[in-house]
Amino acid sequence: MSDIRDPAVESPLKFPDPAEEAHARAQEFRRLSPDQRWRRIEEMMELGMSMVQGSPRRAEIERRLEAQEAEWREIQRNVFSRYGA
Repeated sequence: MSDIRDPAVESPLKFPDPAEEAHARAQEFRRLSPDQRWRRIEEMMELGMSMVQGSPRRAEIERRLEAQEAEWREIQRNVFSRYGA
């Protein structure tokens, strides 16, 4: 935790260390069962997509997602044509 003093109230404001927070969240995730992990991942993906839907840059983001998907498909085609399916 890092302390920052608020001059208005003369008491420290405490903020968690980002590395400690990341470590704690990783530990929490590791304790989940595989099914619970997939549910968490699915929830995060749904949250991300709902944020895209509400974004003023929705069209731009969707174009980028589509381009990334097309690039991934091309990579897969190349790997499968080179090494077989």
